[in-house]
Amino acid sequence: MIKIRVGDIQIGEHERRAINEVVESGRFSEGKKTKEFELLWAKYIGTKYCVAVNSGTSGLLAGLYALLYDNRFKKVKKGTKVITSPISYVATSNAIVLAGMKPVYVDIDPYTFKLDVCQIEDLLKKNNPDEYSIILPVHLMGYPNDMDEINYLAKKYDLVVFEDAAQAHGSLYKGKRVGSLSLLADYSFYIAHNIQVGEMRAVVTNDEKIRTLVLAPV
Repeated sequence: MIKIRVGDIQIGEHERRAINEVVESGRFSEGKKTKEFELLWAKYIGTKYCVAVNSGTSGLLAGLYALLYDNRFKKVKKGTKVITSPISYVATSNAIVLAGMKPVYVDIDPYTFKLDVCQIEDLLKKNNPDEYSIILPVHLMGYPNDMDEINYLAKKYDLVVFEDAAQAHGSLYKGKRVGSLSLLADYSFYIAHNIQVGEMRAVVTNDEKIRTLVLAPV
């Protein structure tokens, strides 16, 4: 019987050399390798910018706080509601709560794991849309959400889209990589994911102000 373990990371000689190079440099964060990764990951995803952070929750929080402190988005403020998926790692909801906002769940399609876009609009129609500020779709287990429909609803109801692409490295939606389909997105490189470095997150965006605020959100 083959045992498949969560986070069964394989470290070869190439990885060991890279790790030792960082250790010997004396820079464990924001050094040469971090900048190199940010440039390469942004290019791979198809965005202008990438900011590496220490963990999954930190990436989500940095993105949410960037939106809170960006005066272009008047509806994004503490106490507002964020539409997201009920099927995700707890960090998604935790980050929303820690940022002072309220997660509101819309069900998923049980076969594709995508947010049900019809339910998103029903929710907004039946409630005061001014109470909602962000749609945070989760590309669960690599399955992309219907981003054209989500972006359409966001524009219609004046909402910001922030993709949680933690589990969707390289996933494509109509020929484009998820994470490049909204204002900003985040990826996780935790040991249990399909690209692993142990513990790390990255926020990607095409927007220079968002990048600046992610680097220093307060």
